Amino acid sequence: MRKTWNFEVKGHSIKVVNSWLHGMKLYVDGDFKDHDRSFFAFGGEVLLSTNLGELGILEIEPRAFFTVEIDVYLASYDKRQPVFSSTKRLSLSQQRDIR
Repeated sequence: MRKTWNFEVKGHSIKVVNSWLHGMKLYVDGDFKDHDRSFFAFGGEVLLSTNLGELGILEIEPRAFFTVEIDVYLASYDKRQPVFSSTKRLSLSQQRDIR
């Protein structure tokens, strides 16, 4: 089973692909950045990340029980803001901040 999430963060095209056989992979603007082959993820733990320069660090927290879902954050200095969630809806102000 393969699952793909596509979204944008401040002009960067982000793609996260999960496959049972190949694990989870992170792409930014089409370039491969990180991967993880964990079979279980209980949330609250960053398993994929990449540096987006002056924007900060993009952090992906997957949750995998019966299905795989992700929460994505942009961390810079002491601030960590949500930029994407496959299960939760971001507020309009949060959506404006990531564009």
